[in-house]
Amino acid sequence: MNQRERVLSSVVVAVIVGYGGYVLVKTQLYDPREVLKESIRAERQNIEKLELRLGGADERVDEWRERTRATLGTDVTAAHAAFREDVALLLDRNKLTQGRRIAQRKESREKKGPREDFVELPLAVNVEGTLADLDNFLEDLAQRPYFVRVDKLELRAEHRKASGGRRGRDASADTEPQLAISLTLSTLLLPETKNVAHPTMDLEALNSPADPQTGEPVLAYAERLQEPDLTAYDEVAKVNLFKLFVEPKKVVVKTPDPPKEDKKDPPPVVKNTAPPPDPRRNAHKFVLEGVGVLDDGPIAYVINTDEPTSFPDTYRLNDEVDDGRLVLIVPDGIVVRVAASAGRHREPAKNYFYKLGDTFKQRVEVNPSEHAEIAKELSLVLRK
Repeated sequence: MNQRERVLSSVVVAVIVGYGGYVLVKTQLYDPREVLKESIRAERQNIEKLELRLGGADERVDEWRERTRATLGTDVTAAHAAFREDVALLLDRNKLTQGRRIAQRKESREKKGPREDFVELPLAVNVEGTLADLDNFLEDLAQRPYFVRVDKLELRAEHRKASGGRRGRDASADTEPQLAISLTLSTLLLPETKNVAHPTMDLEALNSPADPQTGEPVLAYAERLQEPDLTAYDEVAKVNLFKLFVEPKKVVVKTPDPPKEDKKDPPPVVKNTAPPPDPRRNAHKFVLEGVGVLDDGPIAYVINTDEPTSFPDTYRLNDEVDDGRLVLIVPDGIVVRVAASAGRHREPAKNYFYKLGDTFKQRVEVNPSEHAEIAKELSLVLRK
């Protein structure tokens, strides 16, 4: 091997040794160090996210405890029985005892979703009483500091004499009917959370001590709940759609005979050229307040906004309403038929729909394309 070959061999060996050293340093030192740096960076980001999530954990725990305090316990059977006893107490307090039946329905448990393991406990209540007594009961129920909901309420009037309400809200013994009341109520239970306290409502403490004057339980409010606005309940009792209308007694005032006058030539007849008065000039004052079905057929209730404290006027089929005749009563309104007009500009008879809650002025003519079901029922009625 000559001198040149020895030099080239030395250069090749040096290059191989240098590259091998570079690969060794990169794979054994540099790459693991970069992987470690990236892992540390990712962990720091996770820590920041966890700190953000856990920052409000104490507040959320407190909120959850406030919600569990508005439940009647964690045991379904015991809570269902306590709910039934509390409803019975409120019914007794409001004199709703006649024909009373309270049945516990099967509980409903959520299987998935954000409400998983939430349990609803329903009660079916059937009782007889006046609207004023029912109004009082619903007010008391609204003030209970635990979760409670009215899922269904059905009323059927039985027109016979009944005593007035406990709080004297416009309940006349001669006119307020006895109602057959059917209620479905439910309360809510929340699932227990691991390592989090689960306080619940103490009904025994809520309903005691008794008022020394009346002997009735003290219905306390929970400090966390705002006292509900009960003014709407008062309006229900004031405008009782189930009361029978009692026509006021007519007062006859006798006027003296006019003094006799000397006979004179009658004044000339002046033809009245003024247009006839509008029969619907007060249509904006009357509101269709409600409709219903009694034993003797359907009925409509109309209130005069100028007389808000008076009983609603009642109308039945074929009664004169507005400027026409009532021909149809449906769940969401009534239909009035206006007879054909006479004279040179004769117009055919028209049917107008009065929507529940609207004034008479807001009536619209029945259009088969917009009121298909109403037009169908109307054609059957007019065909008879």
